[in-house]
Amino acid sequence: MGPAHAASGLAAGALTLGLATHVGVDAPLEQLAWVVGWGGFAYLPDLDQKGSTAGSMWGPPTRLLSRAIGALAVRHRGGTHDVIVAPLVFGILAAVAADHRWSALVVLALAIGLALHAVAQLVPGNAEKTALGNLLISGLGAWWLTAQGVVLPWLPVAVAGGIVVHIAGDALTTDGVPLPFTTWLRGRKRTVGLRLFDAGRGPEPLLQYLVFPALTLLGLVRHVGPVRELLAPLL
Repeated sequence: MGPAHAASGLAAGALTLGLATHVGVDAPLEQLAWVVGWGGFAYLPDLDQKGSTAGSMWGPPTRLLSRAIGALAVRHRGGTHDVIVAPLVFGILAAVAADHRWSALVVLALAIGLALHAVAQLVPGNAEKTALGNLLISGLGAWWLTAQGVVLPWLPVAVAGGIVVHIAGDALTTDGVPLPFTTWLRGRKRTVGLRLFDAGRGPEPLLQYLVFPALTLLGLVRHVGPVRELLAPLL
């Protein structure tokens, strides 16, 4: 569900741009970083699974990160899918990182890399599909954004928001998500969710390729001036 998670995060980021001004997101580049951040962080909880495609993003560094997160999460769809604990913990870590330029840059690069890794199948070329290519693109992208004066006090909000979007998506599937606080810590698998379809099936392709991109475009046109001006002749 990686591409669907990233697509839902991008849509959520674009649709919340109207509220993002309250956390300092004003300039077009900051709006771009906000949307991409939501898209990447909506893929973050799946770093809890050993051997996951998200863990292979940058090769050894992200595989090591995935193992560490997986150990803390106890199991796949464990702690990183707890709708209360996961946004709070990762949000606090992001808040600490946001106070320092280089750590904030790493978090932003991680978001760009995850978003790119998730939607790489839709991007022409092969460079972004390799570990080194993704690392270079996401690292340079994060550096360029911060060099242009993009400040990142909103990182904790984007991290927590993206994770909530991910958990909401998983709650729609038959596996559900863990009840907060309890089951994943005790090793018991008690889950909750709407259980509408199996992961990767049902309406997921429609959401991934049509609904979420349309909502993302809608949010960008409504809230981002340059995008609205660019597309004005078509609207």
